[in-house]
Amino acid sequence: RRLRSQTGARERRYGGVDDTIALVPTESGTSYPGEGHRAEQIRFTVPFSMTKERPWLVAGSSLNDNQYSGLQTLLNRFFRQYGESGTYSQFKSFLDDPALKEELDESGRVHEATFDAIKRRVFGMPSGIFDQSAKPITDLDHQLVRPGGLTVVPTYHLSSSRAKELCVLAVSAYLIDNKLSNAPDSERIKETPVVLGMDEAHNFLADADTVQARKVVQKFTEAAKQGRKERLGLFLITQDPQDIADPVFKQLNTKLVLNLGDEDAINSVNIPANLQSKVPYMEKGQFVVYSPDNSEPVELIGLPTCLTRHD
Repeated sequence: RRLRSQTGARERRYGGVDDTIALVPTESGTSYPGEGHRAEQIRFTVPFSMTKERPWLVAGSSLNDNQYSGLQTLLNRFFRQYGESGTYSQFKSFLDDPALKEELDESGRVHEATFDAIKRRVFGMPSGIFDQSAKPITDLDHQLVRPGGLTVVPTYHLSSSRAKELCVLAVSAYLIDNKLSNAPDSERIKETPVVLGMDEAHNFLADADTVQARKVVQKFTEAAKQGRKERLGLFLITQDPQDIADPVFKQLNTKLVLNLGDEDAINSVNIPANLQSKVPYMEKGQFVVYSPDNSEPVELIGLPTCLTRHD
């Protein structure tokens, strides 16, 4: 199917992309039920080595600044000892060493209470996500990013919201870091124009008073600010736009507003009152487009047939 502009200058096709790959995160004890679709499926795992530069991936929740600094100290020491091949299982054994805890406490580098708090968070991570029997996502950059291709990362088969969050943020951070870096690990990602789409974005980019949440929001804010010059676009999808952290939300220009019933959600997208009143009653194919840098807010309604010939 196609949507055409009245000028005939541009054409938008929808209904499928021929070059589609499903990159499926692997979790022990779960199976992916989407075996019937036509897209090629490639399974991947999140290597624990990604936490060396992204400690927040293994931070769990509610670490304060002092605890986060302690986690960085422990990860740095671990990877010096085990190298890039160090695993999540090995890191847990590393933290189980009483002599290490005593040494760091006596040296004043990591207090014993801080050490215990870090250990609880690390041990509380989904154990079946890291280092599974599949290719690491860091080895699949050519499948993840392809000129003209669409890559989907399904997470509905994963066992917990924390497992889904870990996989989504690991893949997103890998893309963003390579796009914004002056010394990228992947030239394919650096050189290829990318639109990063995130469904249920409020689950990953909500504002929160934890170190790891601030680190994630900071990363996506930087991507929104600098992405254009690096040919990186962000496409965030949510029914709760008011829950997206302000530093990220304020950097997003074009907004597509479909049917919303929540008053706070409608108010957060900042469209004129005459259009706000229509939003709760919008039907399929009806939405508001608001791009403050380019135009006034306008209402669009889909038509069943093209009214103008363009040939």
